[in-house]
Amino acid sequence: APSDLSSQLESLREEVLRATGDDCLYFYPFSALHCTVASLLKFTSGLGKHLAKADEKEQTAYIDKWKALVDKVYSHKDFPRKPAKVTFQRPELPGTTAIILIENQGKEVFQIRDLLKQECKEPPDKYHLQINIPEITHFPNIVHSSVARFKSPPKDEKKFREAFSTAAAKWKPVTCELSEIYLTVETVPYMHMDKSSAVKKTYKLDEKSTKSD
Repeated sequence: APSDLSSQLESLREEVLRATGDDCLYFYPFSALHCTVASLLKFTSGLGKHLAKADEKEQTAYIDKWKALVDKVYSHKDFPRKPAKVTFQRPELPGTTAIILIENQGKEVFQIRDLLKQECKEPPDKYHLQINIPEITHFPNIVHSSVARFKSPPKDEKKFREAFSTAAAKWKPVTCELSEIYLTVETVPYMHMDKSSAVKKTYKLDEKSTKSD
């Protein structure tokens, strides 16, 4: 399934470029393709900016607190215990970012989000160092992957969006298996980082396990 996704995204990029001659849309590296269950600490928040400049000891201590919170969610009786089916639908370009809506018939992603929301009512160190932050977490209300964004305004926006829609109409839905989620630290914007260094903990959707790796 991943190869079907990558090949179709590449075909989409090439067709739009051929039709418009306008290289204004930057497609993310396929290795960066992901679906965000939740942003536990937004990098745009005051606390996020503070921790980005903090020393490694302080960063590690804070990450460990989030690990403990997610561990608690993972051990909850309502956490999904088997792999979920997800289907990548036709790409869309609603604004400045191209996205793919993901159909999750079993609602496992929403189930995990709800459990996280319950635990994140008072996130760890919400008022760390006297920084008053009403909302440091973010829970999307859709299941999606961002695949591209404008790096410059299109020369002819109407023509460009029409070309994108025409190319996207050829998309064939791709069904994959969601077998694990990750607690990651975003070291660069848009999650374009090496997975081996970004992933701090792995949580498997496995009925045989209630412990994370």
